[in-house]
Amino acid sequence: MLSFKEKKVMSFLYKKCKDKKSCLISPTEIADAMLPKYDLEDVEIEDLVNGLELDNYINVINSDSNGKLIYCISLKQKGKAFERDKKVQKKQWAWWVSRTIILAIISFIVGIILKAIF
Repeated sequence: MLSFKEKKVMSFLYKKCKDKKSCLISPTEIADAMLPKYDLEDVEIEDLVNGLELDNYINVINSDSNGKLIYCISLKQKGKAFERDKKVQKKQWAWWVSRTIILAIISFIVGIILKAIF
């Protein structure tokens, strides 16, 4: 399961790379995309990208452009399904919340009926 920061980074990477085979992204682009909620350092970004690679969401090749680090990122199968998995997770969450509310209402009504009977 991804952390909040990893989800935000993966969401950004998915938007940048979803229609392409691979894309070039600098750590500063990722940091700028995470502002204002998260102020990430280059080391944190590297850790997040490496974590996503270890979790089989992306494939990363580090490159150098004019002395600056550039990531060549391609989405793996799990990364391509990221948005779909996010939607499914939201539907499941909505189902659990609505089920809990319905059961609470039924319990309340049954309690009132039992109180009236006894």
